[in-house]
Formats: sequence, structure tokens, C-alpha cells
Amino acid sequence: MSSTAPKPAAPATITASEIAARCHEIQTGLSHVDVPDFERLSEIGMAVRLALHIRGLPTVNYETLRLVAITFLGISTQAVRRVVELLGEIEFVKLQTEGKTIKAVMPNFTYYETLYSTLGEFALSEKFNETEQLSIDILCRLSKAPEKVDTLRSNLGADTRLLDRAFVLGKVGSYFRVHRSRGRDIALSPTFFSENAEIYADMVAGEGAPQVNKLLTALRKMQGMPLSLIVKQGEIGGVKFTPAEIQLLVRLGQDGAVKPPMISTTHAGDQFFLFTPTPSGAALAPTKRDIYEKAMAIVAAIRQGQFLPNKYRIRSPGAVLYILKNDLKLKKATTEATQQYGNLVHLRVARLRDEGNGFRQLEIIDTPENREALNIAYQLVDAGVTSGTEVDESARNALQQERTFVESLVASGKLQEKQ
Repeated sequence: MSSTAPKPAAPATITASEIAARCHEIQTGLSHVDVPDFERLSEIGMAVRLALHIRGLPTVNYETLRLVAITFLGISTQAVRRVVELLGEIEFVKLQTEGKTIKAVMPNFTYYETLYSTLGEFALSEKFNETEQLSIDILCRLSKAPEKVDTLRSNLGADTRLLDRAFVLGKVGSYFRVHRSRGRDIALSPTFFSENAEIYADMVAGEGAPQVNKLLTALRKMQGMPLSLIVKQGEIGGVKFTPAEIQLLVRLGQDGAVKPPMISTTHAGDQFFLFTPTPSGAALAPTKRDIYEKAMAIVAAIRQGQFLPNKYRIRSPGAVLYILKNDLKLKKATTEATQQYGNLVHLRVARLRDEGNGFRQLEIIDTPENREALNIAYQLVDAGVTSGTEVDESARNALQQERTFVESLVASGKLQEKQ
């Protein structure tokens, strides 16, 4: 490695939380693959992953934690103790020890936001090497929108050998990919653009990353907007679009790059509700995919009442979702409920109580999955992004079992094997 090579600077807007999140995505993609280029990055990524899964749990037996970390969470055997001690150093856990032996781990933090910001600040204090910093920088850019590889290289201004190595590692870890479209190489993050990636690649090759980024940023601030209304008004939340950009947004929905939920009513016809791409990989555990799709259906139903009602308009979608989260039902029955919330009945999220004369009241079916879907729906409307979807519930459940139970899972071959 050249000692005179310029060290790539992180984007000015990058936060400590984003750094920790990108470390998590990279390490989750690499899983059991050991990369000699990564040391601090891998350690922070593993610390984030473990912290996500023990947050809010009671005291965990260390040997149980060790088995779960290795077999469920992709943390290497040699790194488990080091990661646990790192969490102890930043006071996220308290350790019960006998001499040099760790007996139990007591989680000592609550807030999701604190998890990322604290670990990111710790990472910054320890510093990354050039390859680590460059990989984080690339992923920070690709988390916003796909980008032409030539443009990415030009903007980063890093040593060519470092860039080539970062690209190789990204492909090995599957935390970013390169698609060929219209004679151009387009880099994208499968964490944020997992489905129909070739559509995004084609759009960036044809229209450019800034246009795609503009559309997705506006949509993130108004998740679940009806496509017909965007086309009619030519804007999302005050952000104006050109006719060409509107067509680009229409293509996002029509080509399935966003997978919009649809609601059909007699007064408004078939309506499609647009969301930013469904997260994947490190940002969405397999156990959360169905829950996330339920959350989008909930938001779509609320947006239908907000923007396209027949008679009963929803004036504050956030307030309605807050009531549903707490009361698991709406206060009033309406004649529009059957069509507006029909998808939620089909998905077993809710039932409709018949109040007579065509009026029906929405009631949420009380299950842990439906409660979580409501929480995600509220976050999508309130902040445009979600938290906690990275957690694999099977791993959290295993952490709360006896060590012998986890060992039996290992013995039965149900857990992933080391590559």
C-alpha cells in the first residue's frame, strides 16, 4: 500500500450513526468470510450486530451468547470475546466474571438510536485504515442512490489500487454490486435496492444518479403517497418534478422496482401507493420481511383515507396510527372501512366489526407480528425510515434459551456452517 496515496474523506454529512450502520452492513455481508483488510470495521460491525440482538434482554449466559453469536449472527469464534469486551468498554453491557472467565452478560442500554451513535463515535475515536474508510465511504454514497462507477471513482479521488480492492471486497461480501446497463457500469447497494436492481441501474445510466436520488429522497419524506396524486400534482410534499422525472417515478411503480401496494375502491378506482425500496440484507432480517409488507399495507390504507377518501377524511395519519398502536382499533366505524381496509383483513392484520347500516369498525388482530407492523407503519409515516428491522427473532429467542437447547440446534444441523 502506498504511503503517499490520498486518504478518501467521508462525505461531509456522514454521521457517527451512519458509520456504524455501514460497518454493520459490510460485516453482515461478509459473515464468516475473514478479510485481512478489515479489522476495526469488522469489529464495529459485529458489535452492532450483537448489540442489536441483546438490547432489552435480561442477563444472558456467556456460553449461550457465544454459541448464538457464532452460529446465528456470523461472528467469528475468535472475535466473540473481543466484541463482548468492546461492548463492556462502552458500557453497553456489564460482565459477570470469575477470574478471567466471563460467566454472564447483562445488557445495559435501551435506546436503538444510542446503539448506532455510540458505536460510531467509538469507531471514529479508534480510526479506520484506508481500505476500511474507503469501503464505508462507497457504501454511504450507494445508500442514497445507485451511481455510475466512473462517477464514483472520480468523486472519491482515491488510489486506483485501493478502489479496485474495495470493489473486489464489496462483490465478495455482496454489500454492493455492479450492473452493466447502456454500456455503463452502475454500482448499487443491495441493502437498499435489492429487488429489480437492473431497473435502477438502467435509470441511473439513462437519467443519472441525482435524479433518482431526488425522487427517492422526496418519497422517503412521504412514504405511501398515491401515484395518481403525484402524477396529477407533479410534486411530493412540495418538491416539484419535471414531466421526465414524473415518468421516472411512474416507471418505479410500473416496473415493480418499488412494489407498490394497491387498494381498489368504487369511488377512486385502483390506486397504487409508492414507497422507497424495501430494505434487505443487514437492514431487514428474514423474519421481518412479511411484517414489513404488512406495515406498508397499513400505511397505504391510511394514505387512502388521507388523500382519496369518499367522505371520511383522515387529517392526521400519524395520530391515527398512534391510536391503532395503543388501542388496536379505530374509535369510529365508517362506511368506507370495507374497501379501505380490505387488504388488512386479507393479510390477517385486522378484522372489521359490523356496526350495522354498512358501518364497520377496524380492529387490529392482537399478535406480536401485527403490533410490530403497526410500529413500523408509524415510523414510516413519522420519519420515513424504520428501526429494529435488522433483528433476527430466531437469534433473540435462542439467546433466552438454555445452552443445551442451542447446542441441540447446532447438532441437528439447522444453523449455517462456516464457509
